[in-house]
Amino acid sequence: APDRVFEHPVNTFVAGFVGSPAMNLIDLDVVANGTGATLQSKDGWSFALSPENARRAAASSGTVVLGARHSTINLFKEEHPEAIEGRVYTVEPTGDITYAHIYLGTALVVVSVTPDVKLEPDDRVWLAFDQEKLHLFDGVSQEAIVL
Repeated sequence: APDRVFEHPVNTFVAGFVGSPAMNLIDLDVVANGTGATLQSKDGWSFALSPENARRAAASSGTVVLGARHSTINLFKEEHPEAIEGRVYTVEPTGDITYAHIYLGTALVVVSVTPDVKLEPDDRVWLAFDQEKLHLFDGVSQEAIVL
């Protein structure tokens, strides 16, 4: 069913093809730390995974493609615990929803916010991924990591 494909894409091709805007896909390294794991970008930013996502990342080839839909990323205008600092590239108001294009290092991520959230290019913002709606794909096979 279409909603099943949207919610549980089997690989990065499907994840990037189904939905508008397309799912954000970011290449990251998996760094194990005891019983947990952190995802690390080539740009130096990182974030700790929940225990369930750490188990999924441990089943990868050592690299993953993080997948997140625009609606599953929280944007904060002030520094926030466990959020990653980014910079606004551009803002796309569409009426009932605004799409903010945010640079996390060199990765460009699309986030949706309500129209009352006022953003300007080059604003500093902080993004937090919803760990329960995060998609992890193996960095080599590009297949979804499902346990």
